[in-house]
Amino acid sequence: MIVQPVNSDGQTVRHEEVAADTVGAGIGEYVLLVRGAGARRASAEAVSNDVNDCSIVGIIDRFDK
Repeated sequence: MIVQPVNSDGQTVRHEEVAADTVGAGIGEYVLLVRGAGARRASAEAVSNDVNDCSIVGIIDRFDK
């Protein structure tokens, strides 16, 4: 999936990036990302040779301030 990081006000904070979707998120949903070693372990089907630096691991229902 192509993801756009945003802050709690919904404003973009960085450039778009690509993330492996491990939870079946839909287009337009807010998601939780992990990077690095956590991203490589995010998928149950991950093989030790898989290379992944950014994964979607959760869908965010709402923002509370």
